[in-house]
Amino acid sequence: MIRIWGIALLLFCSAPVFAMPEFLQMYRSDPFRNPAVDGCNTCHMSPQGGDARNPFGQAFENAGETITPMLRAQFPDRFVYPSSRVGDTLTIHFSDPNKKQVVVESGGMKNVVDVDKVAVNDRAVTAPNVPAAASAAVATPKSSEIRVDSYAHEGAFFGSNVVNLPDGNPQRKGGVDFFIGHRFSQDVKAAGFGGFFGFDSSATIAFGARVGLTNRLSLSVYRSNAFQTISLGTAFQVTRQSAETPITLQLRGGADGKHNFNLYDRDADRFHTPKQFSPYLQVVTTRTFKDRVSLTLVPTFAFNTRSEFDGQNDPVAAFGADHNNTIALGIGAGVRIFPTASIVGEYVPRVWGFRGTNSDREGLSTDRPDVAIGLQKATLRHTFELLIAREQFLMPTQYAVQGVSAYRLGFNIYRKIR
Repeated sequence: MIRIWGIALLLFCSAPVFAMPEFLQMYRSDPFRNPAVDGCNTCHMSPQGGDARNPFGQAFENAGETITPMLRAQFPDRFVYPSSRVGDTLTIHFSDPNKKQVVVESGGMKNVVDVDKVAVNDRAVTAPNVPAAASAAVATPKSSEIRVDSYAHEGAFFGSNVVNLPDGNPQRKGGVDFFIGHRFSQDVKAAGFGGFFGFDSSATIAFGARVGLTNRLSLSVYRSNAFQTISLGTAFQVTRQSAETPITLQLRGGADGKHNFNLYDRDADRFHTPKQFSPYLQVVTTRTFKDRVSLTLVPTFAFNTRSEFDGQNDPVAAFGADHNNTIALGIGAGVRIFPTASIVGEYVPRVWGFRGTNSDREGLSTDRPDVAIGLQKATLRHTFELLIAREQFLMPTQYAVQGVSAYRLGFNIYRKIR
């Protein structure tokens, strides 16, 4: 344990200042960037970054954290591009490197003219004196591409999780994420079409939120109806992949407490269950290739994982009952098939320690690795994931310990509130 924290401390001390460098790299890579402007105060109030955004940073955020022809025209001190002054009141800004849009400034007002889509300010232009049906045929439809907040995904992974495994997605200072997970209790095969493959059954549910204290440090709290478990956690963002940094690295730690950490009167608990607090440590390492394929490796160290319920320590009913801790190795992968859709999967085998019990309701062995496949679909800050998994539980020390023999349907919903 001392060695683990020593390594973590070394990483904390040696990590560069974390101010989400992918935005600065985006600006540096812009073909119209002003080379005299650089550093974190391109968007922030101070050269160190991480604080409030200046007017350019605010406009960049309002533009969906993308650099647009209008943004370049609004901040000519940040960009160098061709422009033409036509008379005293008209200026044309050729601020689109793709040469599909121009910004026309007249009387202090700026408007984006899209030649490719025949639109002004993203509104289709209609031909005069032409019937409505004919003009609709002339107009070019609005682009259907949906932007995705760069803080709402990590490469091909949308949201905060692969399925159960964290994907290393960072949280900015003041940011708030909401998560809800749902796992149906009846397995797909047993339910069949008559039970709509498990959708008619009850479910294991988890929900919670994550809040960014700084651009590196975030806190989270989640609760599941499985054993009334509360999970308290923290994450420290060591790096995020960029042109200068090859991987995203995140350190996570926390504790899961069954029966609401026994915060209520134990005498009122009809099960008379003892307190069981299970700390955990996770190291999340993610690498993305061409922004289309992502791989993640998540070793998990879970402590005090052996169930304390009566009968569960029986070697006949438990696997690895002579251990009270668990080490699991999570492996995740994702492939972005569309700009806002990915197919993801994970495999979480136990490599040492306590490996679960033989006590699920179907009488099936739970000494199984977690295996899951999901389809993620995202909008700007919202992700919905439909999944099938050999796992019912969603808390770190629970999915690290055991899977089940049968597959169950479920879904995750992730929402970045701010």
